[in-house]
Amino acid sequence: MSLRKRLVIVGADAFGIEVWHLSNDIPSDSKDWDNVVFINDEIKNTQIELYNANISCLIISTIDDYVPQFNDVCICSIVNPKTKLDIVEKLKERGVKFTNIIHPTAIIGIGCRLGTGIILCPYVVMTVNVSVDNHVIVDVASSIGHDAKIGEGVTIGSQCDITGYCDIQRGALIGSGTSALPKSIIGENSVVCAGSVVLKKVRANRVVTGNPAYYVDKITK
Repeated sequence: MSLRKRLVIVGADAFGIEVWHLSNDIPSDSKDWDNVVFINDEIKNTQIELYNANISCLIISTIDDYVPQFNDVCICSIVNPKTKLDIVEKLKERGVKFTNIIHPTAIIGIGCRLGTGIILCPYVVMTVNVSVDNHVIVDVASSIGHDAKIGEGVTIGSQCDITGYCDIQRGALIGSGTSALPKSIIGENSVVCAGSVVLKKVRANRVVTGNPAYYVDKITK
């Protein structure tokens, strides 16, 4: 009998708790871990409890102090793409191994290619030939159309409509309820605010909002 792994969720904020809940929904024969813990930069409590449920989970360490065990697999629940990718790089230097959390209600079509460290929430739909790079988060009930490309570290909010041939580049943040028309390009590290409609292109390091989405700010490093 092979040794079961421990799932380590990086980040114990509200979305981290959602990821914990998602991990509990995955059937036991579809996952290779039997224990879940958190690491979190600000340890306010050593144990997290779900309201009205007889379930609890430990915060075992800060992120900086975490020492991976040989049977650990990690998933980063940090929503902010830049913070997420910075933390992932630090963890990779320590030899951390990442896994995917894919809710059983997610639909993944033929020809889709998924990296590692990916979180797909309930009712996410990927049609066909979608490419998703490492450490991407796609929140509840968002859809991604044929031949779209989702770059490393991207976070897509809930109820987004990413249509065919869209190219969402590394580190972009897509707010809930956003629509991106076919062949749209959303540049690296850009932010599309909730409810926006992208008609064609968002330049890198820009913040846009509205319908159609228009430039409101520039992101500085």
